[in-house]
Amino acid sequence: MVVALLGSAVATGSLVAPVLADYPGPGVGPTVGCSGSAAGVSFGGTCVAVQGPSAPTKPARDHPWILFAPVAVPTCTPYSVTQWATGTSKDGWTWDGSFWTQAGQRVPILYSTPIQDNGWDWSVSCGSPGVIRYTGVASKPRSPSPCPPGVKPARCTPGLDPTGLLAAVEKDLPAETLTASPPPPGVVGVPVTIAIDPTPAIQYATINTSAPDLGDGDPGELLHVVWVVQANPEATTWFWPDGTSGIQLPWIPQVAEAHGAIRAVVTYAVTASGFWSDGVAVHPLASVRVGTLTVQASLPYPVQQVQADLG
Repeated sequence: MVVALLGSAVATGSLVAPVLADYPGPGVGPTVGCSGSAAGVSFGGTCVAVQGPSAPTKPARDHPWILFAPVAVPTCTPYSVTQWATGTSKDGWTWDGSFWTQAGQRVPILYSTPIQDNGWDWSVSCGSPGVIRYTGVASKPRSPSPCPPGVKPARCTPGLDPTGLLAAVEKDLPAETLTASPPPPGVVGVPVTIAIDPTPAIQYATINTSAPDLGDGDPGELLHVVWVVQANPEATTWFWPDGTSGIQLPWIPQVAEAHGAIRAVVTYAVTASGFWSDGVAVHPLASVRVGTLTVQASLPYPVQQVQADLG
């Protein structure tokens, strides 16, 4: 889900400042990240919903626990073991009171979640046969992240594809048209004002991708990563019929040109801000400059030398 916000009261004062906010809300589940700029009491930007991780496929890497069910054999050393439950993608899952039976024992039905590994503690005794006894529930927090351990999100760019990001926002850049005042043909020495329509403005696009959970060392668990791509018009360069160019308006023709044309090249600076969710809160990733895009428009504009043309 993408929501563009304009005119929301988010700041006071007159300074223009970057906005990079996360809004986890009162509970768990999908979260929202915003990227844009704020000035006064207005906000111009884009907010996106970021989903939590998929179901874990194994316990977190930093949990040094045995991953298999206990087995009692006739000749052994008594031991205790933790058996970890398979995963669910429901971030806010809690035990619903259901049980299953193991050797006459009531054992709670558990699932691990993207933010917590859950399982059962067992005590195994020896004998013929040995006895497996359920002793309690085990829980340990997970630390899902698309970034490798020790790499801060501010230095991490999972799923970054500059070519794809440029292509995503390029399709949203509008085709431009030009109008001139006075309209063609122009006259040498008479200032010409050019209007471009629509006026170049910031354009946004979003890229949704998946990244493996490197934080827990569980590449089978996928994390939702969103890149908000922003194309910001940096400059408009004008190319005039007499072969000159510049960024200033109006233009004052100096020479006659029978088959002239005015051309505008709008340059957009493209940046991207990334977000991902651990199922509870949104985490911003590194903001990166992706590249530049240009949009061109042309207007036929002959120029007359009035005295010469009048003979």
